[in-house]
Parts: sequence; C-alpha cells; structure tokens
Amino acid sequence: MIDYFNSIWTVSSLSLLYIGMLFVVAIIGNRKKHLKLQPYIYSLTLAIFCTSWAFYGVIQQAINNGWLLAPTYLGAIALMTIGWKIMARIIHVAKQENSTTISDFIAARYGHSRGIATLVSVLCLVGIVPYIALQLKAVSGSFQLITNTTSVQLSWYTDPTLVIAGIMATFSILFGTRSIDSSESHQGMMLAIAFESIVKLVAFLAVGIFAVYGLYNGFIDLFSQALADQTVQTIFTDYSNPSVYLTHALIGGIAIFALPRQFHVAVVEYKGQKDLQTARWMFPLYLILINLFVLPLALVALLQRDLLPGFDFITLQIPLLHEKTGLALVAYIGGLSAGTSMVIIASITLATMMSNEIVLPLLIKLNLQKNSKDIKDKVLNIRRISIVLILLLAFFYYRLLSQYHSLSEIGLLSFVAISQFAPAMLIGLIWQGANRKGAYWALGTGFVTWCYCLFLPVLSNAGWIPSEYMLGLFGLEFLRPYELFGFSDLNPIVHGTFWSLFLNTLALIIGSLYHKPSFTDLEQAQRFVNQVVSHPPQKSQSQSYSINKEDLKALLQRFINPVKVETLFKDYTNPLTGRLINKGAVTEGMLKASDRLLSSVLGRRGALLLLRNLLEDKTNQYSNLNSIMEEVSEVVMFNRDLLNSVLHSLNHCITVVDENLNLVAWNQKFASLYQFPAGFLYVGLSAEAVARFIAESGGYGDGDVEDLVQRRIGEVTNRMPLHYVRKTSDGRYIELTGSPISANRYITIYNDITEYRNIENELRKHNEMLEERVQERTQELTLLNQDLQKANSNKTRFLAAAGHDLVQPLNSAALFSASIINKINRLSTQNDTDKEALITVAKQLDASLSSAESLLNELLEISKLDADIVRANVHSFPLSQVLNSLIEEFKPLAQQKHIQLKFVNSTQWVTSDPVLLRRILQNLLSNALKYCQYGKILVGTRRHHSHLSIEIYDTGVGMPQDQLTLIFDEFHRIQDPTTQQEKGLGLGLSIVQRMCRLLQHTISVRSQLGKGSCFRVDIPISASQENSHTKASPLSITDQQDQLILCIDNEQQIVDGMEHLLSDWGYEIITACNEAQAIERLNGRTPMLTIVDYHLDFGITGLDVMAHLQQLWQEVPPCLVITADYTEEVKKNIESQSYFLLKKPVKAMALRATINKILN
Repeated sequence: MIDYFNSIWTVSSLSLLYIGMLFVVAIIGNRKKHLKLQPYIYSLTLAIFCTSWAFYGVIQQAINNGWLLAPTYLGAIALMTIGWKIMARIIHVAKQENSTTISDFIAARYGHSRGIATLVSVLCLVGIVPYIALQLKAVSGSFQLITNTTSVQLSWYTDPTLVIAGIMATFSILFGTRSIDSSESHQGMMLAIAFESIVKLVAFLAVGIFAVYGLYNGFIDLFSQALADQTVQTIFTDYSNPSVYLTHALIGGIAIFALPRQFHVAVVEYKGQKDLQTARWMFPLYLILINLFVLPLALVALLQRDLLPGFDFITLQIPLLHEKTGLALVAYIGGLSAGTSMVIIASITLATMMSNEIVLPLLIKLNLQKNSKDIKDKVLNIRRISIVLILLLAFFYYRLLSQYHSLSEIGLLSFVAISQFAPAMLIGLIWQGANRKGAYWALGTGFVTWCYCLFLPVLSNAGWIPSEYMLGLFGLEFLRPYELFGFSDLNPIVHGTFWSLFLNTLALIIGSLYHKPSFTDLEQAQRFVNQVVSHPPQKSQSQSYSINKEDLKALLQRFINPVKVETLFKDYTNPLTGRLINKGAVTEGMLKASDRLLSSVLGRRGALLLLRNLLEDKTNQYSNLNSIMEEVSEVVMFNRDLLNSVLHSLNHCITVVDENLNLVAWNQKFASLYQFPAGFLYVGLSAEAVARFIAESGGYGDGDVEDLVQRRIGEVTNRMPLHYVRKTSDGRYIELTGSPISANRYITIYNDITEYRNIENELRKHNEMLEERVQERTQELTLLNQDLQKANSNKTRFLAAAGHDLVQPLNSAALFSASIINKINRLSTQNDTDKEALITVAKQLDASLSSAESLLNELLEISKLDADIVRANVHSFPLSQVLNSLIEEFKPLAQQKHIQLKFVNSTQWVTSDPVLLRRILQNLLSNALKYCQYGKILVGTRRHHSHLSIEIYDTGVGMPQDQLTLIFDEFHRIQDPTTQQEKGLGLGLSIVQRMCRLLQHTISVRSQLGKGSCFRVDIPISASQENSHTKASPLSITDQQDQLILCIDNEQQIVDGMEHLLSDWGYEIITACNEAQAIERLNGRTPMLTIVDYHLDFGITGLDVMAHLQQLWQEVPPCLVITADYTEEVKKNIESQSYFLLKKPVKAMALRATINKILN
C-alpha cells in the first residue's frame, strides 16, 4: 500500500499534472489541424464508449458471470462491423438535417417538434446523470483506495469528489463552450479525448500483463490454476442464462448511436467517409484489446479473493496488493482518463440540449432575452451554468444513491434508459408511418416503464420511497417491478429492458397508426426514410442565390399577408422609410421561409413552381398578376383532379361539406349507396337537402323525417367527431364516421356493414347454442364426477377404517409364528426329520403372514395417501442420512440372491421428507431386488443445477417401452414368465408415484427389455445445510441382571403372543390389557422396559398410561410404543416423549433388535 502520509499529496499532484497535460493537448489541438490523423483521432474519440465502467465494472461482470467478452462491447463491435450501414445512415441524415444532438435528430425526424426535443433532452438528463455519477464514484473510489482514505463520513461540501467534479466542469467550460455554434468541431477537446483513449488502453494492458506474466507464468498457467479452483469452476460452469448476455449486447449496440456523447463524437466530429471507414476496423480492434485481459484479471481476482476487500476496483487493487506503487499509479491514471473523458463530453452534450431545447426557448417565450445586447454571450453562459448544474446533480446522485449499486449496475441502468431512443430512431429511419404522436407515446411509455422496473427500485433500496412498492403497485403481485405481469424468472436488467423496449415499440406503432400525421411529419418522414430533399437546391445558410431580395419581396407581396412579409425582411429594411437597405442576393434561410409562406397559400406544388421559375430568371414571364394566377389556376385544377381521383378510388362512401353546410365533395359510391337520381348531387347543394332525401328513402331508419333531418344537421353543425351505426328501413346496416377537417369543413364516411353484421348475428346465435350445450354437458359431467368422488371416498374411508382392525390379528399371528419357530429350535428330539418338517411348516406360515402383511400394508398405505391423511414434513437434511441406512438394510438381502449392490455416497443436503423419501427409495430398491435374478444394482446421484437426481440401476429383466407409462397404475403388473413367482398387488410403484406427488418430486423411468431398468427421482438441493438435531435418548440400562418387561395391549391375542415370544427369549414378562391390571400384576415392581400399544380402550392412549405409571414409579424407564396408526401426529406425539416406536404388524427380528438396543 502506498505510504499514507505522502499518498494524498502525491496522487493529488499527479492528478492535477495529468489534467494539466490534457489542457496542453487540447490547446495544441485548437492551434493546429491534424488532417492526416483525423480518421484515427475520430476512431479513438469513439472509444469514449469505454468509461470507468469499462476500466473497473466489466471485470466485476466477468467475475459474476464468467464472460470471455463483455456483451456490451460485443454489441458495439457487431454494430460497427456488421451493422455499420445503420451508423452511416444516421450520420448522413444528421448532417443533412444539421442535427448536433440526439434530441435535435429525433425532433427533426418528427416534424422538428420542439416538444419531442424537450422530452428527449429531459430523458437524457434523467438517464445520463446516474452514468456521470458512476464516473464520479469510480474516480473518487479509486482516489480513496490508492490514498487509503474515505469520504463516507465527510459532509458533502468537504468531499474531495466535489473538487473532482469542479475540475471536470472547468475543463468542459473552457474547451466545450468556446463557440455558440454547436455544430462546430471541438478539435482541441477531441484530440484530448483521443489522447485519453490511448492512456486508458495502455494502463489497462499494463495491469493485465503484470497480472498474467508477473503473478503467473502466462495464460496457460493462470487458466490451469483457475480450473483447479472449485469456486472458479462453479462460476464458469454453472452459468446458463444467455438472455442476460444477449440483452447486454443489445443495449451495448444501441448505446453506440443513442448515447448523447457517442452521437456527438460520431456526428459533429465526422469530417468525411474516411473517418467511418477507419473507425469500422480501428474501434472494434480497440474494444478487443481493452477486453483482452478482462477475463484473466477476473480469474486472478477470484484466485486471490481472500486477499482482496472486494471486486469493484480490481484493476487498481491487484497492483496495490502486490506493492507495485508505480503500476498502481498508472492504473489510477487510466481510470481517471476513462472517467474524465466521458464526463466532459456528456456534460457538454447535455448542456447543449438543456440550453437549446429548454432554457433558451423558455427565455424567448417570457421575453427575457430582449434586454440582452449579446445573445451569443447569453447562450454560452446558459450552457456553462448548465454544465455546472449537471455535474452537481451527478455529484448528489453519487452521494445519495450510488452506494446502493455497483459500478456495472449503474452503467446498465443508464444504458437501458438511453436505449429507449432506439425505436424512435431506427423505426423512424425505415417506416414513413411513424409520426410525432407515436413518438410521444413511445418515449413516454418506454421511460415510464424504465422508471417503474429499474429506477424506482433504486429509490426503494435507498429508502426514498416505501419498500411496499416492491410488492407491486396497489398491492397487485403482477405489478411487481421485477416480476411485471408474472415474468418472475428474468434478471432485473433483462426484465426491464424487455418490457420497456417492447412497450416503447408497441406504443410507437399504435400511436402512429391511431393519430394522423401532419404535413411536416410526412415531409420529414420522407426526408429521413427516402432521403429526399424537397426544398430548393441546397446551399449553406450563408451562401446566396441569383435572385435578389427586391424580386423575392415583390413576389411574396402579391400572395402573402404584408405583415408576414415585412417580418421576414425586417433585418434588411429601413425602419423609417420601409425600403430595403440591402437588395443583394437572398440566403437559403430566406428562401426556405419564402417557400413555407407560399406553400401555406398556394400549396406545395404551386410554391415550388413559382420559386423555380424565379430562380431560373423567368419572372419576366409573369409581367402581371393575371399570368401568375393563370399558372396557379393550373395547379389548383391539377390538385382538384388529383383529389377526385383519390375520392373515387376509395372503398368507402365520402361526403364533405363546407362551413355554410353546403356539399363540396363526394364520390360515386356515396351516390350509389342511397341511389340518388342522376344530377341530384352538385357542388353547393345544401346538406339539409341531402339529409332529407336520405331520411325520406329510409336511409336513417324508422322515425319522423323532420326529426331525423334536424338531428343529422345538428351533428354536422356542431362539428364534433361521431361514430355510430344505423339500420335502414330495408334492413341494411350503415356505419357513419364524421370528423371536422381544415377550413371549417366536415367529412362524413359511410360504410355498408350489412354483411358483417349478419355474420356477427349468426355467430352470436351459434355461440349461444354452443354455450347452452356446454352448460348441459358440464352439468352432466359435474353430477357424474360427484358420484365418482363419492364412491371413491367411500372406498378410501372403508380401507382406512378397516386397516387398523385387519392389522391387529395379523400382528398377533406373526408373534405366535415367531414363538413357534423359537420353541421348535429349542426342542431336544432324536427325530431331526420331524423337527425340520415342523420348522419348514412354521417358516411357511411366517412367510404367508409376511406376504399378507405386505399386501395389506400396500392397501393401507395407498388408501391413506388417497384420503389425504399422510402429511409431508419437508425440511433440509443430508441425503446420506437416508441412503446409508437403506444400503445397510438391503445388503444382506442382495447377498442372499448373490446380487452385487453398489452404492455411490453423496454429501449433498436436500429438501424433502426423509421418512417418505426413504419409503420411496425402499420400494424402488425392493422392486430392483425382486426383478433382478443376477448381476448388480447401482445406487448413485447426479447434480442438475438446483436439483439432485437419485438413480437406481439394475440389470434385471427390463420392461417393454409401451409398459413404462402403465407401471405406475394401481394393480398393474407386467406379465413376464421369469417374475411370476413374485407376489404382490401391483401397488408399489403407484404408492411411489403418489408420495413423489405429495413431495413435489419428479419420478421417471427408462428401461430396455432384457438389459435392465433405471428409476430416477429428482429432489431440490437445499440452499443451506442445517444442523441435524439429535433426539433425546431414554435413560440407558446398565443393570441387566433382572430384565423385567411390562407389556400393555387391549388385544388379548397380542398380549399372549408377546408373552410367549419374550419368554422364549429369556425375559421376565408381565402382561396387562389396561393400566389397572398392570399396577396390580407388577405388585410394586418397576419394569426395565415397557411395551405399550398406542390406542387402548375408551380413547385412552399408551402415552396417558405411561404418564400415570411414571408418577407412581418415580422413575422414567424406557418405553417402546407399538401402533397400527401411521399418521404423522401419532409419530410426533411419541417422539415428543423420547419413546421408541415400532409399527404393526411387528416383525419378531425387528422387535428383538429394538429391545436389545434399548436394554444393552
């Protein structure tokens, strides 16, 4: 780290020295033109695209996403190499229209609308101020980092960032506001910007070379170490969201021509075709070079992440970390170059827009400029003040809001804002139909959406607006800023970009189609789309034509209001005599103004005709007014003929009346619609006569003729827009649309929609019939479904209710069977043959009972699943907790069948119900053992993004492909001779599927007949690894000399079976059917273990009995609860008392193992 005592003055002095060097470069650029270097300077000034974000934030993006090439740069490279014609078109049109700012360009496309220009200027200010604040944050942050200081606790007026902003403002004012002409090239400033582009590139490459070759042995060594790091592997392999990359590339491509600073350097500083030809290869090459070490630096940062405080300033932190003071200062200067160049150009372009489009028009409107002797100085002062205010806004944004976002996030926020200009610009270049109203709609909609989806969340994070805003406007979830209309899986930038540009474009199209374009809109659309110059021959404003002012004034006075003519020529007229002082040649500005004035009276064709003849020195042909009017009359006749042709070619019926309610125009289709007699219609016929004829013939429908006529005349007199449909007496439907037009005229359009209305009526009838049929069918299906649900519910309730009673006798029979086998084994007889026969019969009895138990368990389990009794207890746990116990359980069974059971363990934590998951896997493993006669079974896991797949492979008989969707149906078993000995109802996989649905897990199967099958269950991976909780164990038994066991069950058969079985095992056992019997038979003794049934008589539970007995004994001996109730509630009640649990029917070996575990 640089020495703290000297670093502040050293770095400050170096910063001032560098900025002073920029002043020198700018002065040299102003004094001397560099014509040969102009194309290269132009290309380097385009590199202002690479700001502090490029120097610091892009590396952070690479760390977060693993990108080889920053997508914003990829978009810029694509535009300059593939879409360069778009850039050339924009430059050509901007030069043609003399547009010097982005607001001027868009406004020129839409009829030179001042409102559009003002709106674009304001939106630029809103969108660019955060980006300028980003530069201030980057420069300030790098200064604090290299000097080991902080400004967080400082007041705003003592923050050194304010000084940095002031220096930038000074440079911008000195070299960016030297001339009032915003189209003038700033040669000195551009040379300084080109110099800064070289500095930041060299600085970035220097840090990159040090990181790759100074800290590692080149790219191969760096990438090898990175690939061996688990964190790096995760970042660079798990990312699979191309929408983020493509969205960033899109806004990067748009930013090349839509950012105000990029538009300025690309258009204003453009000198000729060679500039763009050079920039097409040089600018992309620059972007590739500055991206060359982005990914390597990101890898270095990740590998050394434990030594770095963060990832915001990697380019500066790496040299500081390794005590490379000189390189750190170079990196600091590179970041300073990247930030200052952007701020200077951005503040100048914004100030130009603010002064030209907002402040100056406002002063003119308020007549505040009339006292100014020098308007030039006033405009320049306005721009200078604007620069200061813009940087102050950026400074306070940096102080108040920038801390809530990283450098890359602020950059993307501004890029998306500026992207809202793209639809109006690009569509305006290819579609003549786009007009001013559509542009208003588009810009307003796009920026409102941007504010809602991206900017207001920033204010919410800062606490400026309530946090409830993030839950959706008015509490509506589909209006959440980051999940608009239910799009919840998108990155915030992707989401905001998509909705803002989509609604922006849609609003432009709909608004343009809905509103009629003005004449200026159409004229400018043609100039932009077709690049047609409709004005007289082009010259610069200062160049003159052969016509003199006296001739032009004489021509205008014959047609134009004298006041307007005097206004046009007032700068050349003696205010005392009213005569022209300067009668020299007119300028282009005067000619264009004359063109507009004549067009307003004679029409466009007439105005061009007069001016063309005047320019060609043919005014002597018009020696008097009559000859002039004769030619103008030809123009008027031509316009009328053209109008008639258009009217008669339209498919609609049209009439036009003048301010006196007289007919002035109509077409033949209107005459045919109401069958007017030949010669009835003529110019000057009153609208009342036309309406009366239509009313009398039934054209307005039934009613009093006089009332119908007066109603129609009232509609035309009021000159209000109207739209309605009338039914005529003969059954036709006529649609009327009326609208006022220029010169107090009123147009009405008639359309016969009888055919459409008849079709609509037929469709309505068919729809009503279909709705009735649907309702009938729905009612039938509803009744049938209710019957089916009732029947299924009865079946499920029966199975669930009968299950407990069916399990009890099976349980007692199993206990007796185990006792018989035990007693036979202990018999001492000489006849081993008889003994073996008895054992065989007993084992067959035991196997039959086990089979019946298994079948009944399946029926009970599926009935409880269908009855919605089973509840899932979903939480996080290690998967090995379930898999290890399952493998240990199935290993002996696999060894008995000589099957190799392989298991690949997993340390992953998952989110599920461990009990139900174990049951699922238990069923699948059991099936694999049943249908695998030889070979092996493999249990393993695979990770898929946020899910873990448990897969069970077997080399069994396999299944046909047409059976794979049927095996999960109830009672379905595949008919295969090799597996007929396997008993079952075909409910196992159906139970598995129901449990997976309950847990919202996905189960799938693939199989090949004769080769085996693979079952796969997908489980969500846990976000956090929770500590497993160890349940309290009952008190341990150390004295095993007198092992007395108490057994309580309300079923006498189970009590007797327990007594026989446990006595055979050598335990002393006391049995009872209730609490009173137990107390009586114990006779004051305390058992070492109590085995109790959960459900006893009269609603009493085994837990109630144990509570009373423990109070009597004044001890808490261990307890084993057996039950046929498998509900989660019962399980939780038993576990809450730290008792052990066995489910009925109880297997003898499981009972013996549990007792040994408790007592030993």
